[in-house]
Amino acid sequence: MATMNIWLRRYSLLIWIIFIFCITFYARSKQNRNKEHSFEGHFWVFTDAHIDIYYRNDGDPAFHCRNVSVNNMTKIIRKFGHFDCDTPRALVTSAFSAAKNIDSNIDFLIWLGDSTSHRLRAGDTIIPVFQNLSQQLRQFFPKTLIIPVLGNHDIVLTSNRTTRFIEFYNKTQFHLLLHDIDARQTFFQGGYYSIRHRTLQENDQITLRFVVLNTAMFQPHLLESFDTNDILQQIEWFNRTMSDAYKLKDRVLLLTHLPFGMNEDLLYRFYDLNYEQKLLSIINQYSSIIIMCLTGHRHYDMFRVYSSGNITMGILNHPAISPVGHLTQPSIRKYSYNRQKLVLTDYEQYNLNILQVERTQNDVWSLSYRFSSWYRQKKEITSDSLFHLVHLIRENSFYLKRFLFNKHYSEKHFITNHKILHTLCALTLFNFDQLILCTRILKNKNLLYDNIIQNTSLEINVHMNEQMREYRNLYQRIIILLFAFFLILLTICYQIYSKCLL
Repeated sequence: MATMNIWLRRYSLLIWIIFIFCITFYARSKQNRNKEHSFEGHFWVFTDAHIDIYYRNDGDPAFHCRNVSVNNMTKIIRKFGHFDCDTPRALVTSAFSAAKNIDSNIDFLIWLGDSTSHRLRAGDTIIPVFQNLSQQLRQFFPKTLIIPVLGNHDIVLTSNRTTRFIEFYNKTQFHLLLHDIDARQTFFQGGYYSIRHRTLQENDQITLRFVVLNTAMFQPHLLESFDTNDILQQIEWFNRTMSDAYKLKDRVLLLTHLPFGMNEDLLYRFYDLNYEQKLLSIINQYSSIIIMCLTGHRHYDMFRVYSSGNITMGILNHPAISPVGHLTQPSIRKYSYNRQKLVLTDYEQYNLNILQVERTQNDVWSLSYRFSSWYRQKKEITSDSLFHLVHLIRENSFYLKRFLFNKHYSEKHFITNHKILHTLCALTLFNFDQLILCTRILKNKNLLYDNIIQNTSLEINVHMNEQMREYRNLYQRIIILLFAFFLILLTICYQIYSKCLL
């Protein structure tokens, strides 16, 4: 007992120092977490609904769900869509309702374009579909700032060019979404605009600026539908807007329907080369103020990074609400960001399993994955961090597999070595010649990737299965460490007890 008292007197000061240090560290950490939490904001991103007004719940997918087959004896009800069909209104309503139930306390909402069906491009279809979309968005989010972007399937190509966007604004009740006076003026000119938004009511707070481009003007097959002067006018406006943002020290969230670069799977350009180079030259000048570029159109869950010398700009592409083409399960995405620093910190992706819904008739949207945990990244999504992640995807099979899972989640086929090489090169290369050269170089280096079999049963949540395996491995390691710690602690206690007996 005397030995125990001597030991306690000798080490009591050290014990107190360690105890006070732990308490101080905990209090400081909790204070920092509370401070960061107070600056955390959220926003939703929806894209590519492709609503088909002729969709039938009992329609045959062989006829794009518009007609009932004589041989369809099963009478299957597909209220929320099918992979071979454009989208029923019920699916869009379900997506907006799910988002509101998950989190309605958001700072703003972004719609990235393409409201109408792939098979209907006439004005008498586009106008009522977008009108209904405007009403629904405002109905579900009555007081939220909504930032709408026009997609290539939202343009009435047959309308009068000089009044095209004025008519669209008036007939689609676009004022429910966009009512800023300055933004409205440039929207009337060509469907593009900019809005400045204060995320915090502090005098020295950096202002967030949304810069919205009408990228349909730059698509090669649509160039004849627009006057060249109107296209150049948008590029000049983009340059002036970015210059103004730079002078005012704004932080820019660039919103486009079309992503920059190429379709690496089908090998075609999204933009006319001449106009894309003009846009990218402006981005080169002002990349330091661009938070991120958010895009839709491809329906894929993927990203890429524009890189030129020391300049980088991250491009996050969003999966669609529409499941057509087996490109994605119906998906919506919620971002977290720091209101003070104006930096994206993370996102959560939610989806609806079409096959389960068809069987149960119950539209339950579930969390698919979080960016930070899926890619094992810290909670900060910047252009530089995406560029680093691209390097990991190219060098590490773990990250490559996860990227390919996201991009080709709903496709039931092999992903060949050739397709993987194209994907790797397209992550940073936007020029066709560079892409082909990169692919040849990788082939000459004999870089071989195993052909990956994607999800063979779409009823299985691949993301959940992958993360559950990862969590099981983590829990096993924690149990082993705790067991080892317990043995060490038991040994120390035994030694102290032995000394006390002596």
